[in-house]
Amino acid sequence: MSQIKFIDSYASIGKWWDKDPDHPWTVERMLKDMERCQIHGALIYSNLAKELQPSVGNEEVIRVCQENPRLIPVWVVLPDQCGDVPKTAQLIREIKDKNVKAVKIFPRLHRYPLDERTLGNLFRALEEAEIPLMIDNGEANTDFVQISWNEVGWICQNYPNLKVILHSVRWEATRTLLPILKEFPNLFVEFSNYQANRIVEFLVEQVGADQLLFGTQMMLKSPGAAKAFINYADISEQDRQKIAGENLIRILKLEKIPEDYPDDLTGDKILQKARNGKPIDDMEVIDAHAHHYPKDHFDNAIAFMPESDAAGIVDRNKRIGVNITCSSPWIGIWSDWELGNLNTRDAIQELPDEFIGYAVFDPRYVRDWEAELKKCYEQWGMQGLKPYFPRNHIPYNDLVYNKWYEYANRNRLFSLMHYSDNFEHEMDDLARRFPEISFLLAHSGMSYERAKKHIRLAKKFKNIFLEITFTAVTNGIIEYMVDQVGASRVIYGSDSAMRDPIPQFGWVVYADISEEEKRLILGKNMRKILDRVLLK
Repeated sequence: MSQIKFIDSYASIGKWWDKDPDHPWTVERMLKDMERCQIHGALIYSNLAKELQPSVGNEEVIRVCQENPRLIPVWVVLPDQCGDVPKTAQLIREIKDKNVKAVKIFPRLHRYPLDERTLGNLFRALEEAEIPLMIDNGEANTDFVQISWNEVGWICQNYPNLKVILHSVRWEATRTLLPILKEFPNLFVEFSNYQANRIVEFLVEQVGADQLLFGTQMMLKSPGAAKAFINYADISEQDRQKIAGENLIRILKLEKIPEDYPDDLTGDKILQKARNGKPIDDMEVIDAHAHHYPKDHFDNAIAFMPESDAAGIVDRNKRIGVNITCSSPWIGIWSDWELGNLNTRDAIQELPDEFIGYAVFDPRYVRDWEAELKKCYEQWGMQGLKPYFPRNHIPYNDLVYNKWYEYANRNRLFSLMHYSDNFEHEMDDLARRFPEISFLLAHSGMSYERAKKHIRLAKKFKNIFLEITFTAVTNGIIEYMVDQVGASRVIYGSDSAMRDPIPQFGWVVYADISEEEKRLILGKNMRKILDRVLLK
């Protein structure tokens, strides 16, 4: 049986000036990751071409692609008005001669306007030559990188036969992206950064699969996260094949399709299931980090989040094999802690075997700690703590929290801790004073810088654990944390329904670690933490 062809629409090669040196970056590592994830081919451009000098970086891309048939060249290009780069007509000839399959532009980073005067000649030439254009929108909220939605629409409207591939769309973008996708059939979008809840299914339903592409953003992001997002999507096999590779093959007019990988002989049962889009059904999988809305209320002023109540989150988690979801209420951490705790109470009552609740309190408003703690934990059955610095800006080790922590310490509860302005100092203080609380440091995998700060704490305190989730799905970071503190200190969480849980899950199951280490991260570690809780 032939494999579904996965062709990556978004990857780059070379060092970065602003990344930790432990972050993987070599072509050899890229090819190894692609083989483990069974990604058959990848479009690549040069980070050097992006950051400084396209001519040098583009030459390197050609060399690398000639040596590695699974890699497909993309060139970074500039406007030709100044004479420092080839004139557009010559550029097109060189692109065709070198079998370059697409070009990418960075107007903000390269400091030129995206308008007819500057780029019209280039866009018309690309359109006539049927060479796709790649652009970034929304990556990391960086002005130098993102272009506006009006600019995206301007390109698509004025050059209707130019295929425009949109990279780095953020998870909040759906309300803006959807109408523009519907209006312009020459616009295509990939999902490496666009990890909104159930978004693959939603866009297939709204616009069809023909404008949707598989992309990984290697080597920044985990390719396994992106692979899982498509493999586990609740769509038809025909649509899955289109998104995985058929659409890109059609757009690029690829004549030589990368070969299948050899038959899967791995003994890793979790990896086998992931490659086939099957749920993990031979162990207890626990999601330690989710956020729910009230039942049947799915509107959100921040972003489109369909099926985001507890039942919807639990249902989505079943696709990957999650048995238990630990969740705090969006309303509670964001606006109204009392209403949020009521939402959690209702979720526990509705899903007693599949849902565990974090209690939330804003200490500025709590008048009777003893009554509130007894109500949430002893009457309603919550087991976790979720203080939240980003909204109330109270340091986690402020004395106003003491009654909550003292109660949690007596009852061996667990606490999910989002980073704060002085996080390392605060956690050092708390872990020392409250040794019976299991502290889960949220978003430990967002970057190597963040991970190293959290690792220092985990090495110092046995009651500190590294919870992984973040849209960055940083490549190699799961392996790095396991290497530094051991798999028994790393915890799986998804941040669903803000993010879809599947990419976060894929980040773990495709990691280059042992099967047993994956099992620890996916559920065994959290089960030990839950079993310590004295209140049930």
